[in-house]
Amino acid sequence: MRVIEQQKNAVFKSLTELADAHCHLDIIHDAGLIRKAIERGVISMVTNGVDIKSNMKALELADNKNIFAALGMDPEHIVGVPEHELDRIVEFNLDLARQNRNRIIGIGEIGLDYKNEEWRQMASRQKLVFVRFIKLAAELDLPISVHARSALKDVFQVLEEEHAEKVHLHYFEGDEKDAELAVKRGYMISVPPIESSKRRRMIASTPIENLMAESDAPVVGNSPMAVEQSVRLVAEAKSIDFEGAAAALTNNTKGFFGFGRMQHGGLIRI
Repeated sequence: MRVIEQQKNAVFKSLTELADAHCHLDIIHDAGLIRKAIERGVISMVTNGVDIKSNMKALELADNKNIFAALGMDPEHIVGVPEHELDRIVEFNLDLARQNRNRIIGIGEIGLDYKNEEWRQMASRQKLVFVRFIKLAAELDLPISVHARSALKDVFQVLEEEHAEKVHLHYFEGDEKDAELAVKRGYMISVPPIESSKRRRMIASTPIENLMAESDAPVVGNSPMAVEQSVRLVAEAKSIDFEGAAAALTNNTKGFFGFGRMQHGGLIRI
């Protein structure tokens, strides 16, 4: 038994360390997928909340060893809230983050989404909530993870107006010029496990120091293991080996979110 255990430990130590900059572990119903990802080397995962339920679950899941929580409110849930309920729900989520400041790694998922005309017509509502969470992040001195589907121009504008500094653009859909602006401002860009010629060109032109890898599981990748594909996309676009890309992206993620400062502890309910 001791020999078998030593062999298992040797295999684990030989795995390439990976970090998943953005996922939603609260809606992965098979916990075995999360355990398997950790066993395979994805030893750091940032799970993002999008509403009250998922924020509470993210806090419960976060052990601040392998799983780290970011709390926020994404555009999909903002547009779905009745007008008379919006302020109360937003304030609850803001207070939840404040009360659990020492247990969270960032504010997210927040941002704008103009996926259809109905949502675009609610841009002002989305922006008001986006700004409140950006201000919260500044108040708590935490980074933000930003959603920007079909809304990158407006996202850039809001971030500039609010003087946001520690910014992670998740599932980046921009081109080389958009990435150049992000880099100029010091933002981080995370690469999802979806290949396209546009994304390949963007990765190739962007300094690796500004890149991270994400699975966006289970919305995009099936599990955090999909982050392997994200790393592979970066390695291929940069013409470097997988291990080198993984080391750079993992170090970027650790440095951006500051995993080392996290405290273990229980959820503070408000």
